Amino acid sequence: MSDESSQDDEVTDDPQLKSFHTYLKQCRKILCVVGAGLSQSSGIPTYQLQKGTWKGYTSIDLATPEAFQTNPGLVWLFYSNRRYIAMKAEPNKGHIALTELAKRMKERRKEVFVVTQNADGLHQRAGQSDVDLCELHGSLFELRCTSFFCTYKGRNTKDLFLTPSLRELTPRDVGVKRRLRDQLPALGKRRKKLNTPIGKKEYTENEDSLSSSDFDPLPEIKEEDLPHCPECHEGLLRPGVVWFGEPLPLMDMDKVDKFFAPQEEGTNDHIDLVLVIGTSGKVWPAMGYVERCKQSGGRVAIFNTHIEDKDKVRKDRTVWGFEGEASEWLPRALEPVIGKHFK
Repeated sequence: MSDESSQDDEVTDDPQLKSFHTYLKQCRKILCVVGAGLSQSSGIPTYQLQKGTWKGYTSIDLATPEAFQTNPGLVWLFYSNRRYIAMKAEPNKGHIALTELAKRMKERRKEVFVVTQNADGLHQRAGQSDVDLCELHGSLFELRCTSFFCTYKGRNTKDLFLTPSLRELTPRDVGVKRRLRDQLPALGKRRKKLNTPIGKKEYTENEDSLSSSDFDPLPEIKEEDLPHCPECHEGLLRPGVVWFGEPLPLMDMDKVDKFFAPQEEGTNDHIDLVLVIGTSGKVWPAMGYVERCKQSGGRVAIFNTHIEDKDKVRKDRTVWGFEGEASEWLPRALEPVIGKHFK
């Protein structure tokens, strides 16, 4: 018997997986809460991997309304880099398995709803219907005008870069330190004002002390070279993501609440199962969804590279914990519904 067959048999014989399969077949209503761990398998970095920074800048420097107001060029370089990485990535087996789960359940007049904390658009590219999806933290591909008098909202999933300057200056890496002369070849030896974590500074290529520093100085982009509103032609566009200090979108929160509510008044149409995927599920609002499900008699399955309180999870008969890559576990765990060979 081959090693691959042995591994498959070992997984199949897992009593926890068998127990989950038995319960899954009975479920009529499933909520999926997805975090960054699923997209990590597609090559999209997480803040945790980069120790909470991007080229020396923290989330406070890059992902707040105040940061955008102070330095929109720096913020757009960051989000242009994230858009680039997301568009180069491909949905993995986990994304596809979730899409297939929603499709097969709907065919059987059952329900699946996906709440994702990821803004990378990989669920849609895997075929997930917007009807069954809530992007709780927004999308890298949504654009909003920042002008007070303009209500423009748009979506751009075609262009890798939104302006010529962003095309020229957006870093193509995933946050790994690089020498400045490699990052900014287009600048030549001209002196440029650069954004650095310690303020603005002038630089020439001969100043090797900066190029070998602990951060990547980034070029300053003029406001006129950033994305502008195609409707009012005055306001700057901003990424349609939820920044720190901003509330989660009420419309999306309402979509989740409606999924929890019974279809018909007086019926016991509760959520049978919450799949917690690529996240610990211990951060609000994911934790709230898990608790609401358990209180109404539902169960929880966690798919994550690291599961906290493993001993507690093993003893809890209402929780399954599958430790490892969620992209590898999901096709196996959902097999009773989606089959072995799905497209």
